[in-house]
Amino acid sequence: MNKRFTTIIMTMIFVGILSLWILAKDHSVVPLHYRILISFGGSLLSGVLAYLLSMDKSDSEKPTK
Repeated sequence: MNKRFTTIIMTMIFVGILSLWILAKDHSVVPLHYRILISFGGSLLSGVLAYLLSMDKSDSEKPTK
């Protein structure tokens, strides 16, 4: 479980840095605060998707007593 969250955090950081770089390079007309918001939203979305895609079947089952 800890390795999964490490992978998710690294994915979010990678997407955030890459999106800021692409927005600064190709869309420099967009104000900085909008670029930061777009990158933050993309990072958050990629983290949620990575979490959902990395779930195991055992994660969703409730333990029975």
